[in-house]
Amino acid sequence: MKSWLAIVLLIGGVRCDGFSDQVFKTLYIGEGNACYRTFNKTHEFGCQATKENENGLIVRIDKQEDFENLESCWRALYPAYNGKFWALLPVNLIGRNTISLLKSSECLAGVILYNSPQPQHPEEGITSASHDADCPNAASDYYFQHKKEEYCERKINAGGSITRDGLMRTDWRIQMVFIDKADDLSVIERCHSLFNIPKENGTTGYPYCGMSFRLANMAAGNSEICNRRGKSEAKLFQANFDSGEVPQICGAMHSDNIFAFPTPIPSSRSNETLNSSKYMMITSRMDSFGMIPEVSVGEVSVLTSIISVIAAARSMGSQLEKWQKASNASNKNVFFAFFNGESLDYIGSGATAYQMGKDIFPQRKIRPDIVRIHPIHANELDYVLEIQQIGVSKGRKYYVHVDGERYDKNKTSTNKLMDRIERGLRSHGFDLEKLTDSGTRVPPASWHSFAKADLTVQSLLIAPFKEEYEYRRINSILDKNQWTNDEREKAIQEIEAVATSILAASADYVGLETDDVVAKVDKALIATLFDCLIVSDFWFDCDFMKKLDGDRYHKLFNSYGFNEKSTYISMETHTAFPTVLHWLTIFALGSDKETLNVKSETSCSHLGEFQAMYTYTWQPSPYTGNFSCLKSSIGKKVMVSPAVDPYTPEEEMNTRYSTWMESVYVIESVNLYLMEDTSFEYTMLIIAVLSALLSMFAVGRCSESTFIVDEGEPAAEGGEPL
Repeated sequence: MKSWLAIVLLIGGVRCDGFSDQVFKTLYIGEGNACYRTFNKTHEFGCQATKENENGLIVRIDKQEDFENLESCWRALYPAYNGKFWALLPVNLIGRNTISLLKSSECLAGVILYNSPQPQHPEEGITSASHDADCPNAASDYYFQHKKEEYCERKINAGGSITRDGLMRTDWRIQMVFIDKADDLSVIERCHSLFNIPKENGTTGYPYCGMSFRLANMAAGNSEICNRRGKSEAKLFQANFDSGEVPQICGAMHSDNIFAFPTPIPSSRSNETLNSSKYMMITSRMDSFGMIPEVSVGEVSVLTSIISVIAAARSMGSQLEKWQKASNASNKNVFFAFFNGESLDYIGSGATAYQMGKDIFPQRKIRPDIVRIHPIHANELDYVLEIQQIGVSKGRKYYVHVDGERYDKNKTSTNKLMDRIERGLRSHGFDLEKLTDSGTRVPPASWHSFAKADLTVQSLLIAPFKEEYEYRRINSILDKNQWTNDEREKAIQEIEAVATSILAASADYVGLETDDVVAKVDKALIATLFDCLIVSDFWFDCDFMKKLDGDRYHKLFNSYGFNEKSTYISMETHTAFPTVLHWLTIFALGSDKETLNVKSETSCSHLGEFQAMYTYTWQPSPYTGNFSCLKSSIGKKVMVSPAVDPYTPEEEMNTRYSTWMESVYVIESVNLYLMEDTSFEYTMLIIAVLSALLSMFAVGRCSESTFIVDEGEPAAEGGEPL
């Protein structure tokens, strides 16, 4: 009995837990709220947890001058502390003159990013706030791949880029976590203010407020290694022999792309000769990124251009018969393409160009007994009409970019279309400069994917910049603005003007006489979409989008992209924006004229069975909330770059296409805890050991009678009743 008591006292007196890891607050961090690894063919980028960058004391960097403390590792403020630090940092302080300090610091565990308390304005003269490179998508540029230019010869984003290669193409030694919830940020700030702010005499002392965070990636190296490990023969060695499951370690970035065909595509039975046609593709990208990829609203990078295209499509959809009649007569068609992954070496457009070359766009061969849509080929594309960065023009001037060499071979038709674009812009008080010199080059745009596939397809890129981006926050966490009434009104005017120019050029292309009705754009709709997609905090906050939703959208994943506004592509399609855009496109071009008698979702879905061209969608009106069955020629397709698609092994790691991939990762919660001096732990340990020794000594001097309290116990032990 004496020995057991001694052991109990020893265990109770000497605890193995340290005092510095006593967590008092845990903050849940969702998927997409932290920096993780991404890859291209040759490099890995992003963040990875190590033993050295998980734990640290929380400090604040609130202004430019605070970076001096980072250079000195805050030793003047915390002389007794020799560990690492987590820096609480607003995203607007990440710039050219600070990024090198963050990258090279030996004492930084990571940064806790949060939205700047100072709102940004769209035309504010901020420099170096783009998280993209000097030359976006330089490796996939048509001119570089066809040896017409050196790599990154035209530094179109040099005025805005923070680093030459971009922050997403940076391999960090530190971790990053983005705090978007105000309550969580307040907890961290209070913890810092209570324990880590110097006293009035300038001194600090233990205990400090510390933080731990860990994001562990499953993959490393580059996309070539990642792709090789994802093959079936390699998975055999990664399988869990107990469960039989094969863990995914990485994957190709992919998501939905949306294609809409308001004018008819030639079609025939599978055994009939297919007729050829010509096409103008109207396109706008639907993705952007930030240094933490998912944290990217993309207001000017994506949303303003999307609104202008949707507004043009809505006007076209209200007069479909006119457009279809003109298209049939001219054998020319227009269609809309919203490409995903364009900011990462043209994932969506590259995959589309590849499918065109394989006769499987817009659809693969289906049953031989139903109508087959004529496949669209790259050599049937006359023009790629693209819209970029609408709403932030300097003054009231726009530019149209063409490829000079291709323009010289077809000036007449192209000049006519550019005249229509100019007329549309001038009808709203905007000027247009046509960049048509022989040496003119097309800026980064989806056209590059199709230019590599065919030598005749031409570009018509409408944008508010000439040789260099005027907007300094393309592809950035900071592409999120506080719009004044005047800025909002000017942006809406620009969107309306560009939408009008899209209609004017499209009508001329198919041979439709342009009048006030054909080129009429609904400005009220533009204002509504601007408020819903840009001003509102989330896609479905406004009444228009709530009614369009009709209780169909559900936040299935606890991820940033499903709970916040994000336009990042990702590899798991865990973002709401493709769904939002798909519904808006159906609203713009769908019609219920032929389906007024359809009264249920089941009946509506049956109409679409074995259809080659048309889809039928049970969707509510954003004006009334009433559901109806809408007939349209709209498809939503997941596009994977052929270079990393397991179903296209012949193109494996072909750098003509995007090679971007992502690692699967495990993300843990943020833990806040009190940090004690290690000497304090040693002191307490010594006290505990001494207490245990004294306890053992005391117990050793005790006899059994010491522990007998009840006088009847000896009698009981002798068998007598108590």
